[in-house]
Amino acid sequence: MIDEFGIREMQMISDADNTGEMDPARVENALSIASEQIDFSAGQRCALPLAITSPSVATFLKQLCMDIARYRLTGASGITVTDLVKDRYKEADAKLDKIVSGKIVLCEQSGPGIGSGSQGMLPENLTSGEASFDAAPRVFGPGSLDDFIGRRR
Repeated sequence: MIDEFGIREMQMISDADNTGEMDPARVENALSIASEQIDFSAGQRCALPLAITSPSVATFLKQLCMDIARYRLTGASGITVTDLVKDRYKEADAKLDKIVSGKIVLCEQSGPGIGSGSQGMLPENLTSGEASFDAAPRVFGPGSLDDFIGRRR
C-alpha cells in the first residue's frame, strides 16, 4: 500500500493515536477485512480459497483489496474521505457486484455454456458489446417430425 499510495498518506490514515507513524496492525486489519469482503463475493461463484493462476487476476484482486482497505482506513481515522478515495471504493464495490453476478469470472467454471475446466472470461478480456452463447444440438429440424405428423405433400 505504501508503493501504491505513498508513505505520507499511509501514516495519516493509519495513525489513530497521532504519533506521526504508520500503524502496521491497523493496515493489516483493514486489508484483512477487505480480503474477507472479496472472499464473500468471490465465494458465491468460486471455491475458496481462490486458486489464482493468472498474474492479471492477482493484480486485479490486489488493487480491489487496497482500494477497499484505503477507504476503510480513511473513514476510521477521522480523515475526510476524498472524492478520489470514494470513487475508487465505489469502483471496487461495483467490481465485486460483477463478480457476484458472474460478469467477471475469477475461477474455473463448468456448466451450461461453459466448457468443463475452462477459465471463462478474465477481467482483461471483458469488453463492452461482446456476447456469446453455446447451445445443445438441435432436437427438432427439417424432417424430424415427418413420421409424427405425416409426410408433407
